[in-house]
Amino acid sequence: MDSQFSETVDHNNELDSDTVTLNGFCFCTRHGLEVCKKCPMDNVGMNNSTVEDVLHEKVAEEILQKKWKGDERSPLTVAHMWTKLSSGKPGCTAHKEVGCKECFNWGDKLVNEMQGAKRTARRMRKHRDKHAAVE
Repeated sequence: MDSQFSETVDHNNELDSDTVTLNGFCFCTRHGLEVCKKCPMDNVGMNNSTVEDVLHEKVAEEILQKKWKGDERSPLTVAHMWTKLSSGKPGCTAHKEVGCKECFNWGDKLVNEMQGAKRTARRMRKHRDKHAAVE
């Protein structure tokens, strides 16, 4: 019965001397790196397993198979993007919010990374077309 009234522990956003966890993704506390040679730690595999379901929901299977690099993807960083809030929890520096969906939405960040080449090409065409119309 006591568990009914006990405080819920948020393991998706916590901090200790070695690791900061932000929306379920782990980084080294000192440098904010997903892969840190100084600390040393590599959280890519563990973080990928956290976001795998989201990727399958947001990206077509054929695109995932083509573009998802899995554990070979570029590691993420949160250096200078988080701080320890007065509650003792980690939060974003921009909004001072624990579990900020805008700053630490890992599923969207990884989806955007996979689709980045297509979006960049589209932006380049728009930019080129806009300037061609002016000339």
